[in-house]
Amino acid sequence: MTENQTPNSHTKAPEHLLSRRRFFFQTGAALFTTTLLAACSEAEDDVLPETEIPEKEIIPDRDKTLAFFGDSLTIGAGGTAPYGNSVAAALGGRPVVSDGIVGQGAASIAVRQGGTPLKISVEGGKLDGIKPVKITKLSNEFLSTPFRKEEYSRTGTISGVRCTIRRAEGEVYTITPSTVSVIEIPADSEFVLEDAAKLKTATQILWYGRNNIGKPGAEEEIITSLASSVAYITAPARYVVLGVLTEADENKGSDNYNTVVSINEKLAAKYGDAYVKMTPPTDAELAAIGYKPTADDLTDLANLNFPRGLRADVKNDDIHLNDKGYQIVANRVIEKLKALKY
Repeated sequence: MTENQTPNSHTKAPEHLLSRRRFFFQTGAALFTTTLLAACSEAEDDVLPETEIPEKEIIPDRDKTLAFFGDSLTIGAGGTAPYGNSVAAALGGRPVVSDGIVGQGAASIAVRQGGTPLKISVEGGKLDGIKPVKITKLSNEFLSTPFRKEEYSRTGTISGVRCTIRRAEGEVYTITPSTVSVIEIPADSEFVLEDAAKLKTATQILWYGRNNIGKPGAEEEIITSLASSVAYITAPARYVVLGVLTEADENKGSDNYNTVVSINEKLAAKYGDAYVKMTPPTDAELAAIGYKPTADDLTDLANLNFPRGLRADVKNDDIHLNDKGYQIVANRVIEKLKALKY
C-alpha cells in the first residue's frame, strides 16, 4: 500500500491498537527513564556536589604608562627627581612621564594634559612655509611660567598640519610647521597637543592647584580643570587626584589653610577612592621612610602641616618638599594605584 492509498477497515483496528500499545509502552518507558535519571542525578549530587567553575579572567592589554601632570611639585622641585620615578619603580619599572611647569595654575595644567582645548590665532591667518609664525591669540598661555626664562615647546597638529608651538622669554609664542605649508588658519583654531593625545590611555596622576591658592576663583578653577582632565582620559579612565598641599606657613586657622581644606574636602567627595589625601604624614608613614620627627616637626604636625624636616628649605621655600617629603607622597600614590589595580 502506498502513502496515498486509504487503508482497509480490517487492517485499521489492529494498527490503531498497536499504536495505542506503542504509545503507552513508550510513554511508560519515558516516564521510567526520566524518573531513573532524576534519581541518579540526585544521588550524583549527593556524592559530587555542584561546584561553580569560574570563567577564566581575561585581562585586556592596556597602556602601562604612568603620566603625572601638575606644576613644580610634579617634577620634584626641592628634591632631586620627580616623585613619579619612585612610583614607577615600585610598580615594576613602568614607563613614566612627568609633565610639570613651575608656577602654573590648574587651568594651564589642564590644557597641557589635554582636557581643556587649546585654541590659537596666528599672524596673517596662515602658515608661512616652514618659518615661525607669531601667535597673536592663545586661549591659555599654557607654557608660561613667572619664574623661568628658558624656552618651552609642544608639538601637535592644527588643521591637519603637524607643528611646534614655542614659548620664549617675554611670553612670545610662535608656531612652526614640520613641513612646508601655507594653509590658512582660521581664528581660534584648535591645536591638538600630540603628547596629550598619546597619554589619554595612560594611568594619570593629577596634582593641580597649589599655585591657585590665595588668588581669586581658586576653588572653581581647580575643580573645573580637574573635571575636564578626568573627562578627557580614555574610558575606562584610570586616574588619581591629589589634594592641594599647604605651604609651610599655612597652619590651621589661617585663611589659606581653610581654603585648602575646603577645596580638598570637595575633591575627596567628588573623586572618592581616586582621591589621594595631602594631610600631614602619620607616625606610620614617617616610620616607613625611616624619619624621626624633631621638636620643630612636632610643632608643624600639631599645626596640621607637613613638617619642615620634609620640606626643601622653609626659610627660602614655602612650598616644595625634599626627597623624604616626596617619598611620603609617592608612597600614598603607590598604595592607591595598587588598591585600584591600576
